[in-house]
This record gives sequence, C-alpha cells and structure tokens, in this order.
Amino acid sequence: MRVFKKLRVQLVVIVLICYLVPVLVLGFYVGGAVLKDFQAKTEAALATGVDYSMMLAEQGVKKLVALSQDAVYDGELADAVAQRDAGNLSDGEFLRRARAYIERKYGREALLTFAACFTLDNPDLLLTNRGGSDAAAAYQRKAHEAVKAMGDELDTQGRFVRVEDEVYLVRNLMNLRMKPYGMLVLGVDVDALAAPLTALAREWEARLDIDLDGVLLTDVTATGGSGPEGADWKAIPAGRVVSAGAGQYAYARDDDDRDYDLRAGLVLGRARLYGELDAFRLLLGGLLVLLVPILAVIAWYVYRRITKPLTILADAAHRIEAGELGVTVPMQGEDELGALGKAFSNMSLRLEELIDRTYKEEIALRDARIQAMQSRINPHFINNALETINWQARMEGSETISAMVESLSVLLNAGMSRNDRRILSLREELETAKAYFYFVGLRFGDSLVTRVDAAPEALEDLLPSLTLQPLIENAVEHGIAPAGGGEILLRCGRGNGRLQIEVANTGKAATAEDRKRIDAALRGDSESGSHLGLANISMRLKLIYGGRADLRVVTDEPGWTRVLIGIPQDTDFSMRNEE
Repeated sequence: MRVFKKLRVQLVVIVLICYLVPVLVLGFYVGGAVLKDFQAKTEAALATGVDYSMMLAEQGVKKLVALSQDAVYDGELADAVAQRDAGNLSDGEFLRRARAYIERKYGREALLTFAACFTLDNPDLLLTNRGGSDAAAAYQRKAHEAVKAMGDELDTQGRFVRVEDEVYLVRNLMNLRMKPYGMLVLGVDVDALAAPLTALAREWEARLDIDLDGVLLTDVTATGGSGPEGADWKAIPAGRVVSAGAGQYAYARDDDDRDYDLRAGLVLGRARLYGELDAFRLLLGGLLVLLVPILAVIAWYVYRRITKPLTILADAAHRIEAGELGVTVPMQGEDELGALGKAFSNMSLRLEELIDRTYKEEIALRDARIQAMQSRINPHFINNALETINWQARMEGSETISAMVESLSVLLNAGMSRNDRRILSLREELETAKAYFYFVGLRFGDSLVTRVDAAPEALEDLLPSLTLQPLIENAVEHGIAPAGGGEILLRCGRGNGRLQIEVANTGKAATAEDRKRIDAALRGDSESGSHLGLANISMRLKLIYGGRADLRVVTDEPGWTRVLIGIPQDTDFSMRNEE
C-alpha cells in the first residue's frame, strides 16, 4: 500500500510539473525569442514581398527603357530619314517604313498603351502603331506640345513624364553623328507596370507610393487598402521597416539606374503588420488561464480512473501472491483499465488450468526441439556418408563416381546453407553452379553446352545464397529440357558498384503465356509449380536489398532467354552472417 500511496503523490507531482514547467518555459520562450522571431519574420515577409514586387517593377521599367533605346540603336528610323532626305524615298514610302517599324517593335508590348514618333522637320505628323491610335490621339491633344518643348533638355537620355493622368517615356531619336532627327514617345500602361506592387499593397492593406523620375504614380495606381495617410516615406532609408508615425510603419525601396530613378514605399498600420502577433499574445494568455480548471479536472480523473484502480489491482495481486487463486476485482468499463480488471479476474480464475497447460506445452516444445535437431543431423550424416563413398571410389579408381559424389556433396552443402550463412561470395556460389552444371551435363551429354564467364574482380562480391543454382535449374527445366538441348551461359562481372549476373539459354523460346507466368513470378504471385525458383529469388532480393537490386527477364531477343540481376555491394552483411 505504501508503494501506491507514493504513486499517488508522484502522479500529482507529475501533473503539476506537466503544467508549471511548460507554462514557465513557454512563457519565457514565447515572450522572448519566439515573439521577437515572429516579429522579425513578419517584417522580413513584408521586405521580401516588396523586394520581389519591386524587382518585377524594375524589370518592367528597364524593359521600357531598353525598348526606347532600341529605336536609336537599331538605326532603322535614322536610315529611313536619311534615305528620304537624300531623295531615295518618297514621303509616302518613308511613312510606310516608319509606321511598319513602330508596329513591329512596339505594337504587342503589354506595358505600352501606344507608341509614336515624329521628325523634327514635321513635328505635327505623329506616326503611331495601329492598336494605340486612341491613346495617341489623347496624347496629341494633351501632351504633344509639352513633349516637343522637352527635346533640348533630354539630350541622349530618356525621361518619364506625366501629363494629367497619363505617363509617357520620351527620348530623342539620334543618328550615327548623335544629331537628333526626331523624338520617340511611348505611352506607359501604369496599371500593368505597377501591378506587382499594387497587388502587394492590397495584400497588406497599405498605401502605395511610386516615384519614377520624379513622377508620382500614387494617384494613378490603386492604393490597395486603407493604410494610414501622411507618412513621409521618402525620408525612410531604402530597405527598412521603420516607425513612420503614431502606429504607422513603412518600407521603402529604390533603384537608381543611369537611365531612370525608381522609388516605391508602402505605409501601413501596426494592426496590419503586427495584428497576428498581438492576437497570438492574447491567445497564449487565455490558454494559460484556461489550463487551471483543466488541470483540476485532470487531477480528479487521474485519481478516479488510474490511481484507485491500480490500488485495487495491487491488493488482488498480493492475495494471489499469497496463494489465493480465483481472486476477482470489481473493475468494469470499456476503457483499458476496465478491460485490464476483467482480464485480471479471468486470469485468476483460470490460473491453475493455465499452469497445467503451460507445463504440457513446455514438454511438447522440448520434443519439437529434439525432433528439429534430429532433422538437422540427417543431412550432415548423408554428407559424411558421401565423403566415405567418395574415398572408396577413389581407392577403386572410379573417377566418374568420385566426381559425381563431390558435386553432390557441394550441392548438399549449399542446401544446408553453409552453417546458416545467408550471404555468400560469388566464388562460393560458382562452386554450387559448377556442381549443378556437372550433373546437368551428365543428363544431356553433348546436346548441352555450358559456359561460365566470371570476372576475377567480382569473385569476392556478395550475394544471397542459392541465387545462381535456381536460375540455372530454371533455364534447364523451361528452356533446355523442352528443346532437347542448347547452350547455357553464366556471365558475372562488376559495374557501377554492383555485381552484374546474366544467366542465358538458347533452348525453347518463351511464348506469350510463358511471359505472363514469368511476370507473375517477378511480382511474387506466381502460380503453384510455375517458376517458383524465380519468384523465390525475386522475393529474397526485395527483402534483403529493399528494392535496390534489379531482376529482369529478357525474352524478346531472338534465340535467347536472359535473366539479368544487378546486386548492390554497399550493404554490410557482417551481422547477418553472424546470426
């Protein structure tokens, strides 16, 4: 009884420890490392999102700049102007070539609303792509005069400009002498350009500001949420999550390229940035408070369903120990302890019967072991008898009988698993195979040709015992015997860290029905009496090597049926052979 009283105390202490220790550890850990790490990861997630979205936006801006530069570097427009000025092109042919270039170069670009160019000698003649005619007409009404006036300021650089609600990329068109002969105007689809950043702003419910060459795109793109207003994000260091005011946080990123200046900033409130973190703190506190009544329920349950039943079982066990059989316990229920009480009562009632039965079973087991030992003695006795016959045959000069006895002895030793060794070297397996070849040769005579080709470097490679002999026997029974003769080739080598084995025969060709039985044997569901050796080898290779060994049967090569095995040599079998 003292033991179980002590057990009750231990259970109470364990329950308290299971509550207090996790609470204290979790409280300190969560309050320190976890929440800080969660905060850092939240900021990192925002930073990563802005970096990635900004990268996509930068790629779009760089693409637009490169497209505008192509009009200068390609030289097609400059050549057309030169040809026109030299009188080699009519005005109509010049206009056709210029419009064809604009259409081909910019007509399918998703980031552009239109593309247009004009020459300095006729600035009011705007050459545009067909799909952007409406946007080009709007540009000509609203911004063409302002763009023409920018020619002297641009020099060789392009510039993004905004007129009313539209944004344009403007660049001087230069010839090879770096003399301007016209201007290129590309209408920028701001929604498409800023789409990655706009999507991010919607996700974080933030206000988005984009500045491109001094052009503020905020009013053009959707803000994506109800983030706080008024933060001076331009004063924020690029790539930083910082407090931008009361409860406001911002992240900025810029790309100062030689051809443009792009800067973007997101401003959002604390509730959006750290709302999940604050909710987690509240949830954690609530869980800690909720654990108190749960702890009381657990303590009551432990006493009612564990401690008390164990005490009853202990009293009954002491009575049985004193020699009182048939003791029962009043424990009911469908749980494990109820089942244990019922089983304990049944055990007590049947104890005498079970003791008597156990005694009889022990005698039967001893007889079975003796019989098993005798069955193992018989093969050894036969082997010893064969050695005596072999010695007598040599004394009388009968070499054929002696060779037959020696080959039979080798096969018998292989059948006894060589002292229970399950894994053998190729050299040992070849001895069994050659002994079997000897008996098969006596059976078929000159009608059977056998060849063994084993690479010296593979002789010490390991493989499961009795792998070669069943394959050779399979070749004889299903190929050579039905055909009345043929050739059997046994080839062994080493390649790619694997022992490669091939057993091939030129006997009876495999039919479609034979192929079905072979495939069934390889799957391990061979019919009784059909390719049992092949099925056994397939199953053993899967059990030993876990699917890393290969076993294939090739029947589609004219005149040959081949069994190909690949066995990995990186498995340690030292313990298995010792068993």
